[in-house]
Amino acid sequence: MIPWILLGLIGVPPAYSGDQDALARAIDTRIAEHLSIESVEPAPPADDAEFLRRASLDLIGCIPTADEVRAFLADSDLDKRSKLVDRLIADVRHARHFARTWRALLLPEIETEPQLRYLQPGFEKFLEQRRLENAGFDVIVRDLLTVPIASPDQTPEFVLRDLNQPNPIAFIASKNADPAKIASSSIRTFLGLRLECAECHNHPFDPWTREQFWSQAAFFAGIERRGKGPFAPLVEVADRKEISLMNTERMVPVQFLDEAKPRPAGTQSPRVEFAAWMTSPSNPYFAKAIVNRVWSQLLGTGLTEPVDDYSAANPPSHPELLDEIAAAFRASRYDVSFLLRAICRSEAYRRTSRLTHDNQSQPELFARMAIRPMSPDQFADSLVLAVQVQPADERVAGDDVEELDRRRILNLLQAEGSATDPATSVTQALAFMNGRIVDRATKLATGARLQRILDEFPDELDRQIDELFLATLSRLPTDAERDSIATTLKTEHANQERGDRLGNLLWALLNSPEFRWNH
Repeated sequence: MIPWILLGLIGVPPAYSGDQDALARAIDTRIAEHLSIESVEPAPPADDAEFLRRASLDLIGCIPTADEVRAFLADSDLDKRSKLVDRLIADVRHARHFARTWRALLLPEIETEPQLRYLQPGFEKFLEQRRLENAGFDVIVRDLLTVPIASPDQTPEFVLRDLNQPNPIAFIASKNADPAKIASSSIRTFLGLRLECAECHNHPFDPWTREQFWSQAAFFAGIERRGKGPFAPLVEVADRKEISLMNTERMVPVQFLDEAKPRPAGTQSPRVEFAAWMTSPSNPYFAKAIVNRVWSQLLGTGLTEPVDDYSAANPPSHPELLDEIAAAFRASRYDVSFLLRAICRSEAYRRTSRLTHDNQSQPELFARMAIRPMSPDQFADSLVLAVQVQPADERVAGDDVEELDRRRILNLLQAEGSATDPATSVTQALAFMNGRIVDRATKLATGARLQRILDEFPDELDRQIDELFLATLSRLPTDAERDSIATTLKTEHANQERGDRLGNLLWALLNSPEFRWNH
């Protein structure tokens, strides 16, 4: 096997020296080459409203306000889309969205073990704090893997002290402090390799052996729980650098996947060397794995799909492109902002999601933007914003009922299907049609949005319709939509009060597929 340090010197692609526009052009060149080979016509650019809504959901986790849509549509600056991306990345809500997105990947256990949700606020706070500091992604990963843990002769490390204090140890604690689980989860998330297939036997398709799997687990072999339950304190025997293979008497020592042996480090935890090896620029997987996940988050399909299955049997759709973006990401010192700006500046990201030609249906060609379901957090926050309910961080005492409603929405929306084909239950559908938030929003007596629209435009039905579209779908209605809706409200609902009629329209918009999906 060739050492990874040598692999890093073979065929090094250009790094673009931090030039996000140059990287965006490289992305478009590679995508265009594949489209030309496949004789596929790319979709045209998205219009301003479509792009604003998409970028807002992707970068700050919720739809834009009606005022933001109106201002963006009126802006004549030719570079306004790039400036929008920069502004959204600088928004404090971006760090919160980043934290929620990566918490869902790193702590999936909380979806099946409800008591672990107590770890969620502190873990998200840690990720949010690091993102606000613009810490490199390698720094974040090293922080997670090398979080200090007391030695057996010290006071055990508490897993949960304060719900709202940054808590990076939640990553290790959520895996039951199990060395095998910590190692396999780390490698799958940060290197895109499914090494757990080699836990019981040699990998059936890839070159990984059972010994290699357990040699990774050995880096975490010193971690022990003192007590029972997910919040039991932790200690670490730092000089323990081997682990029994599948509970046998055979001991497997720490060893990197490139077969190099860690250098003796005295009493330092072997986790430190593991984290340094994983995030090293010479590691051929780390940058690619993170780039691939971010690409998938923004465009709906990874350059390698599934995103956590990088192997010889599952090559990237655009290998040269993945290499080039990964090289640029490494050169930027794993700067997440740089990566986001480059991808969001590309034509691939800025295309419409509308199918404008029959041969645009293959998602791996990126001929058009994918239509993606909102995450539970995106939907809950967008729903709250659309009906003009205060966000949680701006809520005053006495508004706990509305926060409870938001929590119920999140519980109903916990992912039950795949990312591209989420399951929808009858309970979910009924909650969105008749749940408390929607019910209050669509009645004039309790609906802040309806009250404001009627106060500002009391006799202008067209403007009232426009405002509801801007607040929910982040666009103006087409002329045909406006005329049809106005006619329906005037005739079929003629006996209802104007507020009730608009409430019916708001209900229909909130329950429409266009509202629930990111496109």
